[in-house]
Amino acid sequence: MAWHDRRTGRAVAAAVLAAGLAACGADTGPAGNAGGADGAGSGGRLSAALDGIPAGAGGEAALTYVDVREARRLLGEDRELYGGLDGFGIPELAHARYDGDSPRAALGFDAADVDTSVQITPGAARLTGRFDVAAVTAALTKRGWKEERTGGGALLSDGPARTAVSGGVRSSTAGPENALPPLTAPERSVADDPAYRSVVRCLGEDVFAATFYGTRPGRNLPGLTLFAIGARAGTDGSSRERLCALTASADGARRVTDALKPRTAGGERFAGATLRTGGGPAPMVTMEWPNRAGTGLRPGDQNRTGELPRLLMPPR
Repeated sequence: MAWHDRRTGRAVAAAVLAAGLAACGADTGPAGNAGGADGAGSGGRLSAALDGIPAGAGGEAALTYVDVREARRLLGEDRELYGGLDGFGIPELAHARYDGDSPRAALGFDAADVDTSVQITPGAARLTGRFDVAAVTAALTKRGWKEERTGGGALLSDGPARTAVSGGVRSSTAGPENALPPLTAPERSVADDPAYRSVVRCLGEDVFAATFYGTRPGRNLPGLTLFAIGARAGTDGSSRERLCALTASADGARRVTDALKPRTAGGERFAGATLRTGGGPAPMVTMEWPNRAGTGLRPGDQNRTGELPRLLMPPR
């Protein structure tokens, strides 16, 4: 059997592909169960959003994903618990509101037009949804932006800042720190990286928010390949977060567990959190806790406090 790459047209032997995924722990969830702890497979909304981000962005940058439609629903139901999602991973909307502007008038769109967002630290983003290219172009040119290209989409610039928009995607970058994300899926994306696929399976495709902290060698603890924190809503209005850390060996898994375990002790912010280590040559370490309406415990708060990420990305 062979798997067919939709972008390159190349056929890849299924046995070779399976061996590569197994080596990275992609088929093993936190408890060693195929498909992750909750049986989540690949190809869902989270993977689709990551499929629009070029593979090169997955090393150095942190990638923050938000299911904007779900986040808007949750925020409407419980602002105290989900208040950390208020910006929906779309900095321009927050800036427009801060300036007292209507986002639709200032930017040509608002959060109701957006399905998903992926923010690429330090200053780029890619949104999917339904966008009126003419409205976005008119709003930005009215503010002095220069239109560089038209035809099925638009590319506009304001000095180092650039925005590209089509009917289904809006990409932006604030400056040269990040390349402008493409409007169409790149030849190779973050979603093609076996490490990212493994961590996505651990988080589950149905998370409404997740941040991946990058794979650059030397960025993480020795033996830690990639980690992410994702939040999932329950049918009863509750929310839980899970940290998934893909390691390269049992020693790497031990280092991750040793770093996290003190924060689960009595009296600590994450007291009672569940900490588990999977098996195989590339163990997945998971830590899971219920979200609460308190500093550091709302969905997405770890992006602000950095409490857990700093343990796994110590200064060199």
